Amino acid sequence: MDVYRCRVCGEYVEEPRHCGVDAELVLDGKTRVKISKLLSLALRHSPSALGMSLDEGGWAPLDAVVAGLKKLGLPASAEAVEAVAQLDKKGRFELSNGRIRARYGHSVSVKVDYEVDTETRRLYHGTTRRSLEGIMKMGILPMNRLYVHLAVDFYTACETAARRQDPVVLEVDADCARAAGPIYKASPAIRLSKYIPPTCITGVYPCEKFYTATQA
Repeated sequence: MDVYRCRVCGEYVEEPRHCGVDAELVLDGKTRVKISKLLSLALRHSPSALGMSLDEGGWAPLDAVVAGLKKLGLPASAEAVEAVAQLDKKGRFELSNGRIRARYGHSVSVKVDYEVDTETRRLYHGTTRRSLEGIMKMGILPMNRLYVHLAVDFYTACETAARRQDPVVLEVDADCARAAGPIYKASPAIRLSKYIPPTCITGVYPCEKFYTATQA
């Protein structure tokens, strides 16, 4: 989806008209997807993909990110990167004082201070049917990442799972999971935990209703 800047309020938006006037195009949908994928790669796993490094908090200078994207042939700018970050529906990225970082999803060692979630009662984890046997024996593990990713709603979890074959969503009793360790707020849509015991998994659901809703 294309990204625009409203000429009236200055917000980044996905609509070509905002506040009653035509908005200014910032970047097209294809470029947006490419930038988003490269940001995830560099800020979560491989900073060298953009020829840069991260500090201990996972931050990278915005100008270094833009320079790395340009070297790969993308029409990048600070405005374009800020727009991608601010409009990300899962809240994967954070901007501050000319810097950018991934809020969660790291495989490289970084230190991000998260707020503890004490209120959510049900969480959801997207996976595949092939992985179920191991999960039901061992629980949900971070694998090659620092944390297990959990969504606050079924559809967000299914959107993640749908990138793989035969996706399913696990429902998790969050109060049960807290007995094994804290749950953290990574973004409005995503929670994190070091481990989810198998006894805290209360349901397994296919993603058919997700597909039905998105194709309607």
